[in-house]
Amino acid sequence: MRRVVLEMKGITKNFLSVRALSKVDLNVYDGEVMALVGENGAGKSTLMKILSGIYKRDEGEIYFKGEKLVVNSPREAMNSGIAIIHQELNLIEGMSIEENIFMGRFPMKGGRIDWKKMSRDAGALLERLNLKISPKILVKDITIGIKQMVEIAKALSLDAQIIIMDEPTDSLTDKETRSLFDVIGELKKQGKSIVYISHRLREVFEICDDVTVLRDGNFIGENKVSEINEDMLIEMMVGRKLEEQYPYVEHKSEELIFEVKSMDNDLVGNIEFG
Repeated sequence: MRRVVLEMKGITKNFLSVRALSKVDLNVYDGEVMALVGENGAGKSTLMKILSGIYKRDEGEIYFKGEKLVVNSPREAMNSGIAIIHQELNLIEGMSIEENIFMGRFPMKGGRIDWKKMSRDAGALLERLNLKISPKILVKDITIGIKQMVEIAKALSLDAQIIIMDEPTDSLTDKETRSLFDVIGELKKQGKSIVYISHRLREVFEICDDVTVLRDGNFIGENKVSEINEDMLIEMMVGRKLEEQYPYVEHKSEELIFEVKSMDNDLVGNIEFG
């Protein structure tokens, strides 16, 4: 039986006189991927910033593993088992992979950094992601795709149960995107739950189990991906059918822009058209 691991109920957020979210709901299921979609300005990022402790909600409740959760800062969210991978990756280019993974949490021994343990632990995390790369390599020397994996390794190092991915494939090649999808599959097997924000609907249907739609700061609906199609999803996102958004308009012009009269050659004679 499916189990709801995270529940956001009636979340409302105002910025001065502007209501960014109005009584929005979100369910995240144990070991599954929940897509969060909507047009620009729908409220997706605001909702995730509330969940990850960047913003405070004005109304509503959050329940994590059946217990009420109060998150007042990103640190509290991380300590609760919620990690976010921002579209703009939060890595320090001049430091190594292992240093980035354990930034602010270096293992200590005898009052000094335990480099051996950090390297060993970082290597084990990278292995969980099927990454065969030295944790001592500087971040500036790796690809965007591997940087994405380092962010995921950082989330795993925090023992995050819920990982939020905000437009994770925007800067990835097709090969790197495929590698990311493989890792998401492995994370599901490890019992991790993922909130996947994307405007690429093909990805939603490929890797997500469920989808939640927001429009203009409002909750529109939640569906199993297997029970809807792309046209239905677009209609939920924009509030009208696709054919209404791009209606067929017959165009007929009376203006003559090209004319041929009395054309003759060896094959045809007295041809006229316009």
